[in-house]
Amino acid sequence: MFFIKKRYFFSVIFLTSFSLSADTYSVNDKLYFGIGGGIISPTDVEIKTTVAQTTNNVSFSANIDGEFEFDNGYQITGLFGYRLSDSLSFESEIGYSMFDYDKLNLKVGGTATSGGVTFTGSANSSHVVDGSISAFSMVFGPSFDFDFNRKVELVLGGGIGFSSYTDEIKSVGNSTGLSYNEDRTDFAAKLKGGLNYSLDSKSFIQGDYGFNFVDSSIENYTDDFTAHSFNAKFVINF
Repeated sequence: MFFIKKRYFFSVIFLTSFSLSADTYSVNDKLYFGIGGGIISPTDVEIKTTVAQTTNNVSFSANIDGEFEFDNGYQITGLFGYRLSDSLSFESEIGYSMFDYDKLNLKVGGTATSGGVTFTGSANSSHVVDGSISAFSMVFGPSFDFDFNRKVELVLGGGIGFSSYTDEIKSVGNSTGLSYNEDRTDFAAKLKGGLNYSLDSKSFIQGDYGFNFVDSSIENYTDDFTAHSFNAKFVINF
């Protein structure tokens, strides 16, 4: 994944006054562990070249303008946390994600050459992409919970860390002119919100929505990567 210019990800969580008394876990159990999974829905990534250049061992012509589209994929996640108080925890979330490329949509056409083969895309055209991205990520940060009742809590959290991923394109429009296989590690961040539902004093189910960011831009080629994720986890206090 790649980008025209790098952007930095900042997040601030503002808390208003609540009556905070978490009932969905035993406060004597400071540590907790969870495992689960769900889907990841990547947003489109812009591709744009202002000058001719070589990126990922592919030679691109100048003035290409378009975007990569992706299929939805899957995530497997693990969660480790430590409770600092009734309502505040510090968490580490580990995840593995996998999803496929769908299409390359070009507004302004151009050429890409790799291994002696040239892909030519015309303006206002769309091309099927055979490729995929797989990623291992880890983020660290705070998590806040607010009771609705003795069974249900609202959860808000976020974190920063890294994403180590393999980005592979085998062909575009049946041409290998825009093909590559690159391994990279970049800064990553995540914001999440969801609900905890207590099963007993030792365990609960967590369902959450996440906004995921990876600072994966490549100058004069592609933009940063973002995605929406929806996960469910089974969590145990110990």
